[in-house]
Amino acid sequence: MMKTDNLDSIFFLDIYRKIMETGNELSPRGLLVKEIENANYTLPPYVRFSNFEARKLNLNYIKREFLWYLKGDRYDTSITEHASMWKGLISADGGINSNYGQYINKQFDNVIDTLKVDKDSRRASIMILSSTHLLSKTPDYPCTYSLNFRIRNNRLNMTVHMRSQDAIFGMGNDAPAFSMVQEMVYVTLRDTYPELVMGIYHHFADSLHIYEKHFKMVQKIIKSPSSFTRVECPRISSSKEVEYLRKGISADSALPLLSEYKFAMWLLSND
Repeated sequence: MMKTDNLDSIFFLDIYRKIMETGNELSPRGLLVKEIENANYTLPPYVRFSNFEARKLNLNYIKREFLWYLKGDRYDTSITEHASMWKGLISADGGINSNYGQYINKQFDNVIDTLKVDKDSRRASIMILSSTHLLSKTPDYPCTYSLNFRIRNNRLNMTVHMRSQDAIFGMGNDAPAFSMVQEMVYVTLRDTYPELVMGIYHHFADSLHIYEKHFKMVQKIIKSPSSFTRVECPRISSSKEVEYLRKGISADSALPLLSEYKFAMWLLSND
């Protein structure tokens, strides 16, 4: 990581300012928040890390969480070793509903096939939250409804819909994960559409909020925007690297980690 006055910071600062200046105060589950309903924001290609000095972005955790998603096993509770909050989200059957990888892995190929058959399709979606979650007795209701991918003007755009998003630690982890999934879809489709480029990440949240415990942190960020540090992240090189990420990331896989897979090596490294 390197210190910079990079323009990436503007997108995150705008989100924080809007919530603090215009958000309504309410207390779901007894926790005071400032909230914007029906919120939306956009992030340009590869803008994914909200890394301000006061925010203390945990890059190693972001990597571990994405690796956990890539394995796609809802019964894998190893993530609790990196963030204790997951312990309280384990369901009665021992699984974790909010391991998004279990949904992404199952529907990834359908997204690719849908857009290969119809470049203008509106059906290339990954569904996450379902009625099964909402009607069951579980401590873990996924915050994300869906991801939708569209090719428009030779750009692979993505829209994420969420019922609820914490703009500090939630968005700080979600934005990188969803943006990296978008990049995986983009790189895979590039074999079919060589002219394709990475597009915009559009995000919609029914409730976008900041918790009271983070109010002072956000005020520090707003007052010191120059404290932003850009995170350097390698690009995914090819559909072969995507295949490695999806099927070869587990230790027992026969797929080799090749030297040109810079993103995979970055993901597996500790900073």
